[in-house]
Amino acid sequence: MKLPGHDAIARQADEHLVTHRVILPRKVVERPIRQVAKRLAIALFVLAATAFIVWVDRDGYDDNAGDGVDFLDSLYYATVTLSTTGYGDITPVSDAARLTNIFVITPLCVLFLIILVGTTLEVLTERTREEWRLNRWSQRFARGTTTRRSRRPLRG
Repeated sequence: MKLPGHDAIARQADEHLVTHRVILPRKVVERPIRQVAKRLAIALFVLAATAFIVWVDRDGYDDNAGDGVDFLDSLYYATVTLSTTGYGDITPVSDAARLTNIFVITPLCVLFLIILVGTTLEVLTERTREEWRLNRWSQRFARGTTTRRSRRPLRG
């Protein structure tokens, strides 16, 4: 009479049991603070570039306060434009300034908004996705290790 665990099929099953440490699957992701810092640096660069472009062509802009456009005004204009607020107190009046707004500043505005929206979505969803992956993996691992054989009492 064969005892359980002594036949060839049982020996093969015992050889395939997990006997080593299980490592959770990980997706290599930069820390959220580092991602935000990179995107903030890009956004500040876009803001500075826009302000510089407006300042270089400051004669093509009109300030409704009657003053000329200085560097602070160009920084203000860049901030208001990139945030799509657009108060209208500083406006491009020359053809060169209008063309610059069409072909340079508007694409920079779109880039700025993409950075802003992308950062918001990334920060808000990354932790949720990671928790979802770990929960899914944990459930799969729990189903795989709790088998009928492991719940059956051993016979002596």
